[in-house]
Amino acid sequence: MRFLLISFFIFISCSLTAYSQPSSDKLIRKGVSLHDKGRYNDAISYYQQALKANPSSMSATYEMALSYLMLKDYDNALKYSTKVINANFKPLLVDAYCVKSTALSEMNKLDQSIKLLNEGLERCGDEYLIHYNLGLSYFKMKNLRLSIYHLQKAIEIDTTHPSAFLLYAYVLSDSERWVQSFMAFHFFLLLEPNTDRSKDAFGEMYDIITQKIPNGSPLLTPEDGIDRQKLYDQLRNIQPKIDDQRFQYAFFEQASRQIFFTLGQMQDDSRKGLLWDFFVPIYSEILESGYFDTYCRYTSVSYFPVSLEWWNSNTNKVDGFISWFEDGQGTTANDNDDFGDDSDM
Repeated sequence: MRFLLISFFIFISCSLTAYSQPSSDKLIRKGVSLHDKGRYNDAISYYQQALKANPSSMSATYEMALSYLMLKDYDNALKYSTKVINANFKPLLVDAYCVKSTALSEMNKLDQSIKLLNEGLERCGDEYLIHYNLGLSYFKMKNLRLSIYHLQKAIEIDTTHPSAFLLYAYVLSDSERWVQSFMAFHFFLLLEPNTDRSKDAFGEMYDIITQKIPNGSPLLTPEDGIDRQKLYDQLRNIQPKIDDQRFQYAFFEQASRQIFFTLGQMQDDSRKGLLWDFFVPIYSEILESGYFDTYCRYTSVSYFPVSLEWWNSNTNKVDGFISWFEDGQGTTANDNDDFGDDSDM
């Protein structure tokens, strides 16, 4: 299920009109519309008509490959994506590599998938989607070290795609790097707060901060200079005694504040890497912004009904936080107009 949720967002929608002949334009657009509605066989029939009108249309060829992939017809997905790759059609070359590699992966040909994606890196350069798919393929092979490497590359190239952060969080969790996994889950939820996979991700993140770790466990040894024993003891001291969502939400907020503050206090010029150069600075700013409670409500809305109630009653605050974040931070909630009264927790 995890792979299904993660893989669902592998591909980017592409504008096709610039790359096809006018006679096949309308047919391709109709096919794409049907594909987006899940009518893959109907979409393919339109792409076939487009190819009759313009046999050299790489846009129709690529869309055929993608629809066949969604139908799990991997042989045809390979056939048509290979045509795009062999034609070296630059506008869709990265996407074609992703379709073909995914088809190979689903056929349990992971070695071939990884070889193909590395070829894609050589031909296309450092592309987010190729690194992401390499991260996914290595994860399936249980090569967590290389999975982490390529997912970090994907995130460094583009910090706006939720799927990379979600998979990164799972890989870090499987690597027993629970503090960094917690941070990655948080950022995924910041980008995608209210979907089915958001609820699953929040549950995974909440399990991280409520887990019971035996004394002497490797999970309590230092992680990239972080005193995990100290953090764990702090979290155990504030865990809710009552199984009620309001207390659980309060614990989530307190635990997040504690972890963000502790890592922010540790940061200095000697610490490098994605954790210290990306995650810690962002969450230190959120802590200082005056929007922290709003942020916690925002990222927990898929999991806690009380957060959804709060969201619906405080849309101005939510909009204010989103504007603050999208504008590159720099102000605090106190610098803005009054947003209205909070709802009760």
